[in-house]
Amino acid sequence: MKLYVTDLSPNSRRVLAAVHHLGLEQETDVQKFNLFAGEHQTDEFRAINPNVKVPVLVDGDFTLWEANPIMIYLADRRGAEEFCPSDRMGRIEVLRWQSWEVQHFNRALGDIVWETVAKQVFGIGPADEEKISAGQDNFRRFAGVLEDHLSDRDFVLGDKPTVVDFSVGSHSALALHPQSQVPLLEFPKVLAWLQSLEAHPAWAKTAPAPASEAAE
Repeated sequence: MKLYVTDLSPNSRRVLAAVHHLGLEQETDVQKFNLFAGEHQTDEFRAINPNVKVPVLVDGDFTLWEANPIMIYLADRRGAEEFCPSDRMGRIEVLRWQSWEVQHFNRALGDIVWETVAKQVFGIGPADEEKISAGQDNFRRFAGVLEDHLSDRDFVLGDKPTVVDFSVGSHSALALHPQSQVPLLEFPKVLAWLQSLEAHPAWAKTAPAPASEAAE
């Protein structure tokens, strides 16, 4: 298999962490693009993914883009039921939370960290305080849902991390960044969950390098 990723990308990180968690390192040829240098902007890569985005998985004649389905594919390939259940109700729960993180939780979180962290990294202007405030309001709404859900469990689907935690928690490094302004202290269960995810061996192996190193 060949996996195309980049540094400083929550979507790339979740897939790389899944590769490590599933023990697929020896079977996966990881190709890292330097997006700062535009290494992905080639006709060859456009033929693989017309969106010209990463991550992308190529397994023989099969090509798959988008992080969440790539993780499901890898888990099914490995037969990792505990990490990604394949029974009808278990798979529906996976899809429910993955849809929720894309549409709500990480969209709100992303709005905040784009203004407070990413703009500084990329040098593209000052933070927009109104957008930060709106993002924080949205984050509080959806973090409250997750806070309640975690009241009687350590991870989203129970007592062990699953593909859902890798999806919902994909922005953990950005959320925990000291400049992020994500109001995590208001949600102690969510904060503890993100910290436990950062301590997970597969997740720790994929911790983002500083921007200066990632751009080299």
